[in-house]
Amino acid sequence: MNRTLSVDAEFARRYIESHVDKRQVNKIQHAFPSPRYWTENQVPVGEVLEDRRTLRAAGRGSVVNLYVGVPYCIKTEPAKCGYCLFPVEDFVGNDAIEDYFFNYLKKEAAMYKEGLEGATLGGVYFGGGTSNLYKASMYSELMTLVRDLFPTIGPDADLTLEGLPQLFSRDKLLAIKDAGMNRVSIGVQQINEHLNALSGRKQTTKHVTNTLDWAREFGLSCNVDIIFGWPQQTVSTMVKDLETIISWGVYDITHYEMNVGGPTDFALNHYHELPTTLDNLEMYKVSRDLLKSHGFEQITANNWRKPGDPTARRYEEGVTRRFDSMDTVGLGYAAITFFGDTALADGRNWSYINWRVLSQYKAAIDEGRFPVECGFRHHSEDFQVSMVFRNLFALALDRGAYRAAFGVDVYDQFEGVWTALEEYGMVRITPDRISLVEDGPFYTPMVQALLAERRYRDLKERVVQDKARVAGLLPMLS
Repeated sequence: MNRTLSVDAEFARRYIESHVDKRQVNKIQHAFPSPRYWTENQVPVGEVLEDRRTLRAAGRGSVVNLYVGVPYCIKTEPAKCGYCLFPVEDFVGNDAIEDYFFNYLKKEAAMYKEGLEGATLGGVYFGGGTSNLYKASMYSELMTLVRDLFPTIGPDADLTLEGLPQLFSRDKLLAIKDAGMNRVSIGVQQINEHLNALSGRKQTTKHVTNTLDWAREFGLSCNVDIIFGWPQQTVSTMVKDLETIISWGVYDITHYEMNVGGPTDFALNHYHELPTTLDNLEMYKVSRDLLKSHGFEQITANNWRKPGDPTARRYEEGVTRRFDSMDTVGLGYAAITFFGDTALADGRNWSYINWRVLSQYKAAIDEGRFPVECGFRHHSEDFQVSMVFRNLFALALDRGAYRAAFGVDVYDQFEGVWTALEEYGMVRITPDRISLVEDGPFYTPMVQALLAERRYRDLKERVVQDKARVAGLLPMLS
């Protein structure tokens, strides 16, 4: 029986014991491996799309999700809201964003049109950067781009646009609705205006409530994004923010732990003001119990939803509840694409990222090339770990579905990890499912690190061998 992806239980126990109180800079991964292993700089996108056409002809892989990014964010002091680790460009005006859309994003989408022919759109997320920087007239253009690429849109498709509270207006939200989008996600981060000011953002509570009111007026589903573990934040300030949001009648809340790292202001100048990992664990427990007491259900490690929303959408970022197939096309600057299906031969599934340097992204499109910076060719083990990550973020693994997809029980494949996690009360194991419970959702990054440990060892060894071959120290393998 295949156990090659698991570390032993004793290693897992030691790992858990040494990491439960440590901050993990690399937070939840929606796929495997980390982009630092994406070293292939000649990704055969045409071949990848041809594989997908072959699958669709055989009746598989017809549903594709879409991510559409914009490079720009409003300038803040400190830069990048004090904490953001994503590549972004300072917004310098409408001319730049419209040039990006008309002269680059539309051209990139056209490159994918033939390869996606016959696919159904499962959902689209307009992200960033900051997607509500566009003028109101541009939202119909964005949806025209989507409909041109996907003439068939699934009846339950979530068509979500994210943005900052202070950049939404009634006219913009009406234009968003009229364009055919059905959900907005508001990056609030903090209701407390003192804490929010640490990020350099200018939003006020009124900006948030206005956006919520306008979204309700136009029948748009609305999510509120809020962060815990913020500098100077306490359990009481977190609870007050959550109670305020609940009092506004919000049904859909994303509540996640702050990821602090890199050369950001929060990491360099406010690290001493951050709650500890165990403080953050307490915040998670208190928020979990509070949200449950108000009728919210936890649907992912970060997402909470209350039944009864008349505009409810089933959007779940980075999640899948299947193992056989998962395709997401990323359009735009720094966008990520993931193509995976169990029906494909080993090494024909791919993850890749578009250029994270805007001039490089534009130069590739000007030259008629897919603007891909680098990628990773998934072998079967990589695809399996990646799909475990995506399903586990949704709090549970269906053992029967995994066995049907890969011919092995996910418990047997990672037995040492599950044994240790069960001893620590972080997972519940039944014949049908493995579920994250109690503190398990909070420690999802640590759980993922353990599940990936054996495979990362293999990848690191491969990197060492590749470097040695380049240096002439090892023979080339056929």
